[in-house]
Amino acid sequence: MDRNQDQAQYTRRHLSQLKILVRLLEHELELAKGEEVVLDKALMENTLDCLEIFIEDNGTTSTTKTSSGSSERKSVSAEAKPQVTRLN
Repeated sequence: MDRNQDQAQYTRRHLSQLKILVRLLEHELELAKGEEVVLDKALMENTLDCLEIFIEDNGTTSTTKTSSGSSERKSVSAEAKPQVTRLN
């Protein structure tokens, strides 16, 4: 039973990230005039970061130690997809 409760709490905690993102996008839609929605570049970057974190946290991940002793998360998937790096 504890395992199911822990899993439910884990899911609720991660879904809360998406709920915040949805509310933000709904707010931007309400502020939009006409048929176009204009988003600030920083807002779009933060939105993408939030989605990437959600995907990483809910995908298959493994933690490895780097030579400096800090842990680094690497995503492990069945398909090798090219990774795109954004420069901020």
